[in-house]
Amino acid sequence: MTETSTLTVRSVCPDRTPEWQTFVETHPDATVFHTAEWLHAIETVFGYEPRHVLLTDGGTVRALVPGFVVFEGFGWSVLNPFCEYGFPLIGEGTMDAAVLSALQRTDDTRVVKDVSWSGVSGYTTTDFGGVPTGSSIRLSIDRSFTVLWETVFDKDVRRCVRTARDHGVSVTDGTVDEFYPLYLETMRRLGSPQFPERFFASLADAFRESVAILLARHDGEPIAGVFLFEWGDATIIWTPASKRTHWDYRPNHLLYLEAIERACQANRSVVDFGRSRRGSSVHGFKAQFGGVGYPLMSFVTPPHRAGRASLDGYGRLSAVTPYLAPVITNPSVGTRLKRFIHE
Repeated sequence: MTETSTLTVRSVCPDRTPEWQTFVETHPDATVFHTAEWLHAIETVFGYEPRHVLLTDGGTVRALVPGFVVFEGFGWSVLNPFCEYGFPLIGEGTMDAAVLSALQRTDDTRVVKDVSWSGVSGYTTTDFGGVPTGSSIRLSIDRSFTVLWETVFDKDVRRCVRTARDHGVSVTDGTVDEFYPLYLETMRRLGSPQFPERFFASLADAFRESVAILLARHDGEPIAGVFLFEWGDATIIWTPASKRTHWDYRPNHLLYLEAIERACQANRSVVDFGRSRRGSSVHGFKAQFGGVGYPLMSFVTPPHRAGRASLDGYGRLSAVTPYLAPVITNPSVGTRLKRFIHE
């Protein structure tokens, strides 16, 4: 087992560090949010200062942790923004506690976004503070699509899919240019600052075949869409968008169904529906597809700054922000605000 004292912490640029890319590609728990492509797109579009680290022992990579220096409202922290997962990738034979303790030597306030399935443990014993941030629902693709449709999906899914098809809704591949107006309309409805269009374009260009944009169309008009990562053995439904005027046609059910069927056809292991808050309508929608919920936690060092990782403030503002949407999502305001709202 590798001990704390033998680990060297080295700041790196992932897209210029072959060891980073190799470690991510071969680690069983790596996500798209650990990749050099994801990290490069964030740095390029948002201009955050990178603080990604490799932990090595005698020249051998033992672990890596992504992170950027971002403003949290009360100070600067290091975290992986705009995603659920920023946990360390730790190699076999290396103690989790050794990696977490080594992170504490960097003198940063570091927020580590983790989830129970990552397998990383030892945050409490190494004096990290923890804050719950919701849950992610993941559907295991361990049977055929037909079996999922008949025995796993809730009956309301089947009913809503039939409704969509009866109204003539169909799903096709789409482009960033087609998806972005749907996304912007969704952000205005929620009163939430928007990503700039070039962020989606940058991700689509970087990941190529590992990104898919699906559009639900009615009479040829896009009425809903999803931005998917199809990377490794997982499909992640990262950003959904829709027109409220067409919700009765149930396009979102049809889009999620298509994403799951694609995952089955590609022999992926899991479809990840992303974060939601238990008890919310969004969580209820995702749960209809029969996945398992996993608690999401953000662990913070030093522990007295754990409050920086809390999302409670966003929840309290959600009742007010729709009324401020014209200002919050103004093209000259929203994309700038997004740099500071990186839940």
